[in-house]
Amino acid sequence: MTSEQPSFVRLLVEATHRLFADEAVPLAGNIAFRTVFSLFPFLIFLTALAGFFGTEDQAELLVTYLLSVAPEQLVRPMAGEIKSILTVPRTGLLSIAAALTIWSAMAGVDSIRVGLNRAYDLKEHRSSLKLYLLNIAFVVGAAVFMVAFSFLLVVLPIAVNVADKYVPGARQNFETLVQLRYPLAISLLYLGLHIAHRTLPAKRLSFLKVQPGVLLTMIVWVILTAVFSEWLQNFNSFASTYASLSGFFAAMFFIYLAALVLIFGGEFNRVLDLRSGRGTGLPS
Repeated sequence: MTSEQPSFVRLLVEATHRLFADEAVPLAGNIAFRTVFSLFPFLIFLTALAGFFGTEDQAELLVTYLLSVAPEQLVRPMAGEIKSILTVPRTGLLSIAAALTIWSAMAGVDSIRVGLNRAYDLKEHRSSLKLYLLNIAFVVGAAVFMVAFSFLLVVLPIAVNVADKYVPGARQNFETLVQLRYPLAISLLYLGLHIAHRTLPAKRLSFLKVQPGVLLTMIVWVILTAVFSEWLQNFNSFASTYASLSGFFAAMFFIYLAALVLIFGGEFNRVLDLRSGRGTGLPS
């Protein structure tokens, strides 16, 4: 038992070394900037998309749910602006916001692709057109998936009512979505990470090969969220440095760290593959 722990520590150290050697730090910064830059246009696009499929209230429900599971200290400065965006009527999907969302978010997706390719030691062989279409599909697919997820938030209370009808007392366990918001959010992140690791790199990786890095990323993200929230609440230095923009820069810094951890998950998978004796098993 004692011999396994240093081995795991060495895996983490080697993955960290590769993380810096593959220049993941500037890539994570690019991902953070692009994410924040595309946030509000994405919300406008999401609202329009929800209205296209049914009702714009679903977009508001989804965003309210996401805000409820995010660290309060991060979302509080932007919560008012986010909710005000959702109350503005949208005329359709073909808008400047949609184009701006796709353009800005595509660059962030592309940075994740480059970071994962470097982490898995893969050489990109796909054409520029194919990569361009992949980035668009990833961004639009994320919006469509979120709209579909909002349907789940609507259907779930109905399912609780039906369960309570046939199983008296079931409502006491599922009175609101509060009890389910964190499991649903974690499941959403887990699925998104698997999609990113399996579709963005230059080679289609198996579920089992990406699983360790995905789980490690999830664990570190949960710890990072708790530690960062506690730090903002008790030891926040952003307020004295950036004044009224402190919330904005805190959110960007958090996304930067989260992006770095995402790439680290790929580095960990690669190191684990090398240490398992398969050599260059990932790139083939």
